[in-house]
Amino acid sequence: MKNNFQKFSMIMAMLALVMIVIGTSSCKKSSDSTTPTVTPPVIVLDGFYVKGAVAPFTDYNAKAMMTVTRNEVTQTTRAHLMELYIPLKAGAAGFNIMKVAGSVKTTYGPGTGFGVVTTPTTDEPKVAFQRGPATTTNPGVFTVPADGFYHVVIDDSLNKVAIMRVHWGLIGAATPGGWSNDTMMTESAFNATDMSWTLTGFKLMKGDWKLRYSHGWKVEIDTAVKLGASKGVKVNTNFGGTLAALVPGGANIVNAAPGIYTITFAYKLGSGYTITATKTGDIPPIDYSQYQMDIIGNAYLKLDGTPANWDESFDKKLPVVSGTTYTWSYTINLIAAKDFKFRQGDDWSGKSIGFPDVTMAGAAAANFSNDGGNFLISTAGNYTLVLKIEAATETYTVTATKN
Repeated sequence: MKNNFQKFSMIMAMLALVMIVIGTSSCKKSSDSTTPTVTPPVIVLDGFYVKGAVAPFTDYNAKAMMTVTRNEVTQTTRAHLMELYIPLKAGAAGFNIMKVAGSVKTTYGPGTGFGVVTTPTTDEPKVAFQRGPATTTNPGVFTVPADGFYHVVIDDSLNKVAIMRVHWGLIGAATPGGWSNDTMMTESAFNATDMSWTLTGFKLMKGDWKLRYSHGWKVEIDTAVKLGASKGVKVNTNFGGTLAALVPGGANIVNAAPGIYTITFAYKLGSGYTITATKTGDIPPIDYSQYQMDIIGNAYLKLDGTPANWDESFDKKLPVVSGTTYTWSYTINLIAAKDFKFRQGDDWSGKSIGFPDVTMAGAAAANFSNDGGNFLISTAGNYTLVLKIEAATETYTVTATKN
């Protein structure tokens, strides 16, 4: 009996060991399963992208997705007009503009006639830039001549592309160069995703100004296409609006506090632009005694009796001076629904004063309003306009009386 019990015990022990081995083997097989892991598909949103060997990304990336922008001709958003500011490197490997529409991906490259613009218009950038047709048939690649920051534009309805090198500057009545000369900003070192432009110790007067790149206001994409009552497609190469909300081709930015400033304009790929203006010091009162101010616009008749068209100024004169108060007086016949400004001298390199810069006073003050920074006259007639600058506080007043 004892031997039988021992044999039984040994058999049970062996069975238990077998079960452990089987269990262990089973667990190991489960954990070492060769079933492939399923990788979720990469979702690419519909739209236009810039990608390539010389671009920040070689594949589709939301940070390099182009955005719809405004047609400068109508200053309204055009669904077919897209842009992207982006750092690009030189090199024959180049880049492409890619269109994604569901599962269909279309590659755009330079078409016949695409190349460097040899006869830019007066308002276009003053550096060499490329423009012309794009193609989706056996497309090559777009290239740029030097590492730098670029503005890439496509109109997919017109099948045209423009590529501009970007050098930012400030221009306007509040800047040292007036509306004639840009004050160029210092550009940071080339970086694939982040770049900035800076001015330090910059004298910014009271008045309006804008940011624009490469000394240009706009780039023509097409001059023939008809859009209702308008004709042509152009892309803005300037920013206006406010420091908190920059707008391509927007209204002039108004500086109400003259002083010494540090201005930093920064770009982050995927986030866009931000700008800061930090006042670091005051400037002494300006001596306006030698400022010959006139009226310029299309709201009056020229000396020969024909309507002015911003081409002949009216009654340039020096001010009457009393301490730090300077006064200019004008008697002028104004035409309704027309504009004007006050301007120093015979060009736009000096001081100019528009409606947002002043406080209106006088019995006829209500006859004047803002029209893109200009004085807009609502009621025609003979007026006396008195421009007064209090230099100690840099406050401007225009007193209007209808004679």
